[in-house]
Amino acid sequence: MYAIRLELLPPPAGEGCPDAAGPGPVRTALLRLPLEGARVCHARVHGGVRLREGVDGLAAVCFLAAPSLLAAEWALRAGTAGLVGPGGPLAGWSVARCEADPWIALGRWQDRARS
Repeated sequence: MYAIRLELLPPPAGEGCPDAAGPGPVRTALLRLPLEGARVCHARVHGGVRLREGVDGLAAVCFLAAPSLLAAEWALRAGTAGLVGPGGPLAGWSVARCEADPWIALGRWQDRARS
């Protein structure tokens, strides 16, 4: 199982669908993503998170079953394109980050918690 960090930025004020943008609906959408060669087994989503761009958005860690770390990252990146694309539950949103978490990938998550 591989951990992939995901950050989603909301559309400009007044655009998008706020009902589908809460942590619960986004978690459900992530668990249902049709991914090629991978599957989201667990997702933890937090809303109202100040992201690198200085905007409040959604931050998630998704745990995927996949043949490799790169396959998990690629599959989630491709899947989230549909999530935020036209007709997706987060249409108008954008993906600010979709990459492997190096601390978790290296088995050093406890070290990060202490720093």
